[in-house]
Amino acid sequence: MTPEQQQALAIAAARLRLQRQPQQPQSLPADDAISVARTGVGGILEGIPIVGPIIRGGIERAAAATLAAFSDETYDQVMDRIHDANKAEKEANPMVDKGAQITGAVAGTIPAIMAAPAAFGAEGGSLLLRSGISGLTGATIGGADAGVRSGGDPEKIKEGMYWGGLFGLGGPVAGKVIGAGARSLADAVRTRAAARMAGMDPQAFGYFRRAVTDDGLDAVSLPQKLQEMGSNAIPADLGPNLQKQAGALAATPGAAQTTIRTTLADRAAGANARVGQTIDETTGRNVVPSEIQANIAANQNAHSPLYREVFRGARPYNTEPIASAIEADISRLRGPAQARLRQVRDMLNIADSNVLSTDPGVMFQTRQAIDGLLKTEIDPKVISALTEARQMLDDGLTRAVPRIKEIDAGYSELARQDEAVTRGQQVLDSGRTAPRPSELAGEVERGAQPQGMQIGPSAVPLRLSQGARAEIDRIVGTNSNDIVAMNRLIKGEGDWNRARLATLFGPEKAERLFKVLDNESIYADTANTVTRNSETAARLAAQNELGGGVGNFGVKEAFKAGGFLGAARSAAIDKVDDIVKALMSSETGNATRESLARALIGEQREKLVEGLMKAKGMGTTPALVDPVVKALLLNGGTARTR
Repeated sequence: MTPEQQQALAIAAARLRLQRQPQQPQSLPADDAISVARTGVGGILEGIPIVGPIIRGGIERAAAATLAAFSDETYDQVMDRIHDANKAEKEANPMVDKGAQITGAVAGTIPAIMAAPAAFGAEGGSLLLRSGISGLTGATIGGADAGVRSGGDPEKIKEGMYWGGLFGLGGPVAGKVIGAGARSLADAVRTRAAARMAGMDPQAFGYFRRAVTDDGLDAVSLPQKLQEMGSNAIPADLGPNLQKQAGALAATPGAAQTTIRTTLADRAAGANARVGQTIDETTGRNVVPSEIQANIAANQNAHSPLYREVFRGARPYNTEPIASAIEADISRLRGPAQARLRQVRDMLNIADSNVLSTDPGVMFQTRQAIDGLLKTEIDPKVISALTEARQMLDDGLTRAVPRIKEIDAGYSELARQDEAVTRGQQVLDSGRTAPRPSELAGEVERGAQPQGMQIGPSAVPLRLSQGARAEIDRIVGTNSNDIVAMNRLIKGEGDWNRARLATLFGPEKAERLFKVLDNESIYADTANTVTRNSETAARLAAQNELGGGVGNFGVKEAFKAGGFLGAARSAAIDKVDDIVKALMSSETGNATRESLARALIGEQREKLVEGLMKAKGMGTTPALVDPVVKALLLNGGTARTR
């Protein structure tokens, strides 16, 4: 036997004992309490639609059968006395009985509503469709409940379907209306609690939370975004709605205006220093290309005594095979290539004569002259002819002066470094002279390899990075008052500059530099947007106050005239106007504006996040409101047939 059945038997036995006892002049308080308890338990069971009466009837029948077996009364007599006792208790405690039935109806219906919300019009489709579904469900429950309670009386079933359908039809509408009221009440309570936690004025916190939500942020993403944007980021940087609020405050005289404008001005004043520090930390100290190249030239000149030393005591060298090979090319070639080779051939003669020199020093000077010609030559045929002649002279010098290649290696390394400084300054170019990322990677790899008799790695990659560093400094210096332009020039279009700087300075340093540049651009955009919006708002407010308006058609109305897109733009503009009007209104106190201003510049970020966490459930209807409303309405319909 279940606990409920045991309890029902105890109640029935108590009733029989009480009815057999003599009439008491008045009931004891304990008896009243027992009567109320019995009424409440029975009412809860009776209130459950459809199954409630079945369960209660089964318990009563089981109790009557058991008691009749142990007494001199028949089953029907016991049932009559149980029914009479129930009726008397209901009449003695009508409020308790009604409340218990309502409790039973709600408790018995809520699980069904939550298990199948669509069947009760709680989700999906239009309000009309949901009302129709809810009405159909209500009619079904009302008819079934009336049939159980009336023993299958067709009239009662029809009446139950009518009232159940009628009350069910109004369930979605009532749920929506009551839910909105419950949501508003809950939001008001949550707002005050969250505002206290955030250390803000409640109205200011409401403005702030709404802008945070409209910008697609929450208590988790807001601090993450601020951290990603650096220690100087403020909430006003994170979205257009937050920026609009800052703009409205910046246009309204008072402490809030000072807070917003001072914060943005101080941050902007330190932009160049922050960018400069990051550039130094990621790309090295600044260098001046002309100074580096002057030092390289000085080091090259320092090789002159070394060359003189290796030529001292050099033996004559027969250059006739070289001269003959050059003359053969001269007879074959035509045009500029022939003219250049004839010029080289003449250099091999003794000065002011047609006699071929055997001095190795003459070969060396001729080779140097060819290097000078190659620096400015663009004709590929001329370059090919001069390069071949230079190679023959270089081979002859190697045989005539064996130690010369050691000196050549040092001189050549310096020449490569000089070229690398110039090449590095072209890395961030967007024209044809700029290397592709793959080309630059190849140049760095080849440049690091020692050439000739050089010992150890080359300094060419260092010189390339110094040239690029110098170009960055030039860009910063010529755009110090325009962070956006600086960002655009350093980052370039696409990802090429990112890849090229990653090759020269490493991916992590390049990424950090670009991140800081991006952040500073956002800071500048915030300052520009807030100032621009605030000045516009201030002018409009002053014009309206002084009666200087220009009628009902202006920039905003022109935007509105743009059809569908104009309507979308108009909605955004109107929303800005609403925020500006609210924050600039005399109804919004200075304390509220100052509280919002402090939030927008990021004071007490931890408290702001805690407040947003506290307000996380705002805008949502409490979970049980809709099921409870529907359950109450269904009970109202079924109760009409009892």
